[in-house]
Amino acid sequence: MALHGVRDLDRLDGASNFVVWKARILFVLDRNRVKHFVLRTIAIPIDSTDNNRYGDAMAMAKSIILDEFKDHIVPHITEKNTT
Repeated sequence: MALHGVRDLDRLDGASNFVVWKARILFVLDRNRVKHFVLRTIAIPIDSTDNNRYGDAMAMAKSIILDEFKDHIVPHITEKNTT
């Protein structure tokens, strides 16, 4: 199944262990207290203090996810606005 032109096998460099990868990435996101950004849509806060915390948390979640992909996949996901 393709997602935005990227085959499932390409996402994990030919590995068929998506379930294991997903469990591992969710654990790392949970440990960093940003898993909720992946599981549901989070509204951007209006208050500037909350907005800064939101931005920091979103950036951390994106960074964790991005670190887990191979270089040839990165261009397909960096254009996304949310996790």
